Amino acid sequence: MNKIEKEKLEIKSNGSIKLRILNKTDITDKYVDWMNDYEVVKFTEQRFHHHDKSKIKKFVIEKLLSENDFLFGIYFKNEHIGNIKIGPINWRYKNSEISYIIGNKDFWNQGIATKVICSILDFGFNQLKLYRITAGYYENNLSSAKVLKKCGFKIEGYNYNEIIFEGKRYNLVRVAKIIK
Repeated sequence: MNKIEKEKLEIKSNGSIKLRILNKTDITDKYVDWMNDYEVVKFTEQRFHHHDKSKIKKFVIEKLLSENDFLFGIYFKNEHIGNIKIGPINWRYKNSEISYIIGNKDFWNQGIATKVICSILDFGFNQLKLYRITAGYYENNLSSAKVLKKCGFKIEGYNYNEIIFEGKRYNLVRVAKIIK
């Protein structure tokens, strides 16, 4: 898939939700604000970074040009409310990882993450022809645990005491979904 085809890629999710490949015109002050909001990024490694438009622009362009990553914006009625990424993709072994964030807190606890993860799984398995998709979450991130389980992910293992979160050690839980 070339850059032009990739830029036009859009996935209709459920109801008013759609996923669209991010490009540099999607980088807004609101987007930057999410990435600097501790409550939004606390269960991600992004909590250790300060973000500005130029850093986010560099990341978005890097993913847009990548043959192994797809970075989608999550849109509710054309409002950018979060992101979901599938990648890096290992084309030889047909596997990848997903990561996601609902940046706009007004949309938390509404089932949106579940809908977009299911949509990205469908894209990964049916369009990209992947065999295995993985994710990871901090064991104390109960929302991600619940969402990934709803989407059919199974726990494969733990990276014991890998994460230090607010001064305490936690396990990183590794989950996967395999197409059968």
